[in-house]
Amino acid sequence: MDVGVLENMVNDIRAGQFDFIDSIVVAKNGVLIFDETIRTMTDTEDRLVANTDPSIHRQFSASKSVMSLVVGIAIDDGFIANVSVPYLGLFPYPGYANWDARKNDITLEHVLAMRLGLAWDEWDPPYTSSQNQLIRFYNDNVDFAKGLLDLPLAEDPGTSFAYNTVATITLGQAVENAVPITLLDYTINELLLPLGIVDLEFLSTPTGLPNTGSSLYFRTRDMAKFGQLALDGGLWNGQRIVSEAWINASMTRLSNMVWSNPDEWDWQIDGYGYQWWIGHYDFDGSNLETYVAWGFGGQWVVAIPAFDLVVAVNSHGYQGEDEATNQGHALIRRYVLEAISN
Repeated sequence: MDVGVLENMVNDIRAGQFDFIDSIVVAKNGVLIFDETIRTMTDTEDRLVANTDPSIHRQFSASKSVMSLVVGIAIDDGFIANVSVPYLGLFPYPGYANWDARKNDITLEHVLAMRLGLAWDEWDPPYTSSQNQLIRFYNDNVDFAKGLLDLPLAEDPGTSFAYNTVATITLGQAVENAVPITLLDYTINELLLPLGIVDLEFLSTPTGLPNTGSSLYFRTRDMAKFGQLALDGGLWNGQRIVSEAWINASMTRLSNMVWSNPDEWDWQIDGYGYQWWIGHYDFDGSNLETYVAWGFGGQWVVAIPAFDLVVAVNSHGYQGEDEATNQGHALIRRYVLEAISN
């Protein structure tokens, strides 16, 4: 790679051209080649967990892709049979509000792919509004899994995509119900420690479960490890962490064109798999396929198989600015990919 292009990228960030960027990590051919923390101070999100290390960052919904890996490991280990199991069967509740027999048809795969069929819309109004359904749900519920599954059905399960942060939190509860230890210990033992990840902070739900939908905190270079694990089919330094079949299923589009992002973005969304986004860059005359973990405010893990490339970016666009959302992808397309092509 052309190191001069990467130096220009850092100079442009520090000059204020990309003012939301906090850190960026690049790995090529399985080797870490670039790790730069731009921010020198922590912020209000860090104070929620008493984090004082600028290189550790809240991942918001990029946390969901980590949860997907944990579910895959639990299936590989035999604690959950497969993705076709009825989702209600993973919980001990004796009954549910707004009962509809079609709730029995919700499968684990429907939850992974955000196709539950429940009445849910957390994108309108936006997260910055007190009337956002996710914000109201947090305020009104203690047991998040029960609260979600009590919602009425809006359509048949599996029919269409509806982005659902609480659904991912319930995946954590489902795993904790299935494995012989806590979700936290299982995640640490089976995923984090094998990847050499020792720094983790998180916010908890009212029942003490890690909020795997939006509130895991990792170092940027550790987030890049999850992208490398995906690129390498579930292997890390030759050790099998999660099955290749799980990685392949996670990166398969189960929803196409789930959201049309602005034309001025440097990256385009094509679909959604098991808690991973699938998209592409228009680069060098072709559509360069990507697998992406995406967090509110501009947290990104981008895996690009064609170049054996992983880029992790953290940003702080917490007011929902489109510019902040795009800046990480602008760095990748305009600098990182150019550094390869040169």
